[in-house]
Amino acid sequence: MKNIFKSTLTRLVAFAFLLGSCSRGEVVDLSPEFTYDAITNPSSMDQVEQVLLGAYAGFRSNDYYRTINASGPWSVLPDMMAEDLAETAENLPQDRVMTDWNYFPTTDRVQFIFSTPYQIIARANIVLRDIGKFTTTLNQKQANRLRGQALAIRAHCHFDLMRYFGPSFDRNSTSDFALPYVTEFNFSSSAKPARLTNKDFYDKVLADLNAAATLLVNVDRPVNGSGLTRPFMDLTVVRAIQARVNLYASQWPDAISATTAAINAIPLVTLSNSSQFSGMYNESALGEIIWNVQFDAGQGGPGGSLYFPQGNRNSFRPADPIANVAGNAGLIRSSDIRYGAFFAVLPNSGGVSRVTVKKYNGKGSQTDLVCNFPVYRTGEMYLIRAEAYARSGQDGLAMADLNFIRRNRINGYTDESLTGAALLTAIADERRRELFAEGHRFFDLKRRGAANRNINRGPNCGNPAIQPAGKCTLAGSAREWNLPIPFNEMNTNSNMVQNSNY
Repeated sequence: MKNIFKSTLTRLVAFAFLLGSCSRGEVVDLSPEFTYDAITNPSSMDQVEQVLLGAYAGFRSNDYYRTINASGPWSVLPDMMAEDLAETAENLPQDRVMTDWNYFPTTDRVQFIFSTPYQIIARANIVLRDIGKFTTTLNQKQANRLRGQALAIRAHCHFDLMRYFGPSFDRNSTSDFALPYVTEFNFSSSAKPARLTNKDFYDKVLADLNAAATLLVNVDRPVNGSGLTRPFMDLTVVRAIQARVNLYASQWPDAISATTAAINAIPLVTLSNSSQFSGMYNESALGEIIWNVQFDAGQGGPGGSLYFPQGNRNSFRPADPIANVAGNAGLIRSSDIRYGAFFAVLPNSGGVSRVTVKKYNGKGSQTDLVCNFPVYRTGEMYLIRAEAYARSGQDGLAMADLNFIRRNRINGYTDESLTGAALLTAIADERRRELFAEGHRFFDLKRRGAANRNINRGPNCGNPAIQPAGKCTLAGSAREWNLPIPFNEMNTNSNMVQNSNY
């Protein structure tokens, strides 16, 4: 992984400015400000914390959650790669290489998707390397706060990499290979880590999360403040990461335990407080956010490749099975508070009304596309728990969670009673509603396994006037469910193994 570490150090040094003073509330509004000494020879706990802030800043990269010129690979791109977002004739096909599954080891976009999380991991590893140098009896709780966040960041980034590049999510497989799990900052050209088996990789992800949870119980002050954002990883965020990891790993009791802890900490927004739900997306309310990546003026946001307000360009719209202009068909209808929170019906340049995705348009009443991205929120926790209950034979509890979230999203909803395959289908459909354009659909299909997944973009796909995607179907056995290991990585790391059929 020689090329990754060189790139990481280069970017870290590029951020070396004179240190400026800033309050805790301001810190996420700024570019990371730390000196070369903070990387190689920190002189204080404060300098170590500045590197941690640099790790958080990495999530605002164009190759993580931000969309400028290309879609954030862990924000809206997974939905564009699946079938819930439909390309329109208004699109500038900047993401076509990904949305048409036309990627190869030499594709630049794949290289950036691979390297960016490792760059954030490198910063977290610098924190973990240096924090002990300044830990004393008096500042132990501060050290716990920094170390716990660094471990959570490291686990989150590694797992996100597995979602794209790992060929399976089998928790105990010793034959499927995930990715290297990097636990120290090493700029040496001899650093050539190998891919771990799924079992070993999951072991390390979960060990980091368990350690983070233990540390974040005993901190010097709250990790997040009391405002309208939650931009740092605290104990509840760790529980949410554990929930998602255990969902993919099919560890149902652990998923239920983690989701319950997160739900108890941050309750679901109720139907009577629907403004709290829409407010999550324009920073007018905290709602049920567990962790968001915060974007401020000049930093962009996640939604520019969907609807571009300044030019009234609707590049990707909700596909027909999701919503329509009248709000009377599809999974999300006008009686659902998600319809008004997610969509706006606006005329195109010819005066023809069409549905646009408005949830990322901006903060307050602004339409500058500067908005936060909700990585984890309570709605997802209910649906993870519902699926975990259903897959462990507890259909009644699963249905209770599903009914609860629907009662608080849909006006006039009447409880249902489903079991077995019908219940699992209903939970999957509810994930399509609740998590629309929040980076889940491609991965939800992928985790079904080759025999039970496929993408079919419908009868209008390929029509240049309606839905001009170049490719309309992806078979369950296709190699493109896994991104290839980039050519540069294969060329410099003799221990790296390429994914099948690339």
